[in-house]
Amino acid sequence: MSEIPSRPLPGVRVASGRTTTSDHTTPPGHAPAAGSFLVTRSPEPGRAPRGHAVEARASTRGGRSVVEVEVDATAPRPGWAGAVDVGIGYRRAGAAVARHLRDARHADELVVSVPGQVPVGRVGDLVLGYLLGARGQDVFAARPEPVAPDLVVEVSPGADGGSESRDDDEAVVSAAVAAAVDAARATALARDLAGAPADLKTPEWLVSRMSEALTAAGMQAHVIEGEELEESGFGGVLAVGGGSAAAPRVLVARRPGTGPRVLLVGKGITFDTGGISVKPAEGMHLMRTDMGGSAAVVAAAAAFCADDRDGYAGLDLTVVVPSAENMLSGSAYRPGDVVTHVGGTTSEVTNTDAEGRMVLADALAHGIAECDPDVVVDVATLTGAMKVALGMRTGAVMATDDDLADRVSQAGAGAGERWWRLPLPDNLRGAVSSTIADRRQAPKGPGAITAALFLEGFVDGRPWAHLDIAGPARSPEEIDEVGPVATGFATRTLLGLLRGLVDRPRA
Repeated sequence: MSEIPSRPLPGVRVASGRTTTSDHTTPPGHAPAAGSFLVTRSPEPGRAPRGHAVEARASTRGGRSVVEVEVDATAPRPGWAGAVDVGIGYRRAGAAVARHLRDARHADELVVSVPGQVPVGRVGDLVLGYLLGARGQDVFAARPEPVAPDLVVEVSPGADGGSESRDDDEAVVSAAVAAAVDAARATALARDLAGAPADLKTPEWLVSRMSEALTAAGMQAHVIEGEELEESGFGGVLAVGGGSAAAPRVLVARRPGTGPRVLLVGKGITFDTGGISVKPAEGMHLMRTDMGGSAAVVAAAAAFCADDRDGYAGLDLTVVVPSAENMLSGSAYRPGDVVTHVGGTTSEVTNTDAEGRMVLADALAHGIAECDPDVVVDVATLTGAMKVALGMRTGAVMATDDDLADRVSQAGAGAGERWWRLPLPDNLRGAVSSTIADRRQAPKGPGAITAALFLEGFVDGRPWAHLDIAGPARSPEEIDEVGPVATGFATRTLLGLLRGLVDRPRA
């Protein structure tokens, strides 16, 4: 199969003019609009909205079909660097109504009035939640769940009722809706890549699909394989992929520019048994999503490069995806092995289930040698320790540059993805030293931090951020705008980060 297994998103369009009054009856001289109308209301006492279908309900007002949905518009507590996700209430509302309509098999389009029911500044959040909330990953089911009905965003006159006010609102709303659709499509691509089963998603298949997406967005892509991997020194990739019949690959994509040089690296492990340090059986089926970091990197890069707005074309962007399957066999790498990475640094292997940092080390060293970046960001479902520390809804940021760490957090808040910064303390740097090689791959101690400290040795002192998404890359349930299994987490953060980095001075 050459196509990425996928489910469609609902359609969205922006309409001008008022087709209902405030009590949702049709005003004189207007044809009645088709479909149902969205009505927002306060949450039920004692219930905190989380985007569940039960938070929406069908009713009738003035003879018209409406869907009522609970909205809690209060801002949550600030996160790292003071970042506040002000749109979460409306994303949850969008997800809740989409799930309600999906479960009710509702086919008629849904009309939402702006600014009547949703403020102009929050319509993008509602649309994003609506598009992603009910989009399942049941692409191989004989009878997949229905797609939520199309959404119509109706821009009514502003507070003064004048046409000029409405025109201004319509321009703002149209831009917000378009941005939400772009973000939803990027997130959906990341989810589809991460959710694809491993019997389909070999390293060859994965980098081919990623190469197609990046090439279509205007990047130049090259796949490193076979003898070229050996000649280029990808010892970590070859070691991790050595136990599988599906040979490893490394994708390198570049879009040159005159602005800041940015390197994005994403872990592309298509399935992770743990190798000889084998994982428990429980939960191993979810290891098909262990390339969620690379899915986010590629989806964000493709969306960014496809955006032809002024200023974005100047960013010099390189993407590197090291892809392998970590299997258990007679040719698998072993604890105690010494591996030589790109650039000559050696690693003592102490746990073959710490394979992500082995392939990332190669990719970071190769990417830095290729593009001489001003900024380096890697994204990976790297450590179970990260899940213990921050749970399933917050990503970890470990960075050598304060400005870059703050930019990640602020981009995440704007995109609806939470981040928290963890330290890189000097007193733990000795843990990644080896007595027989340059670095020790998986020492004891706080696992998320020591994994980042290991990778720090391969970034050549560049401004660098390591994003560990082992928790939020997957979800066991529908919550907020997130669906079960692959979430696409970090995609929208990276997209916002790239847009913000356009103004960062080039070194």
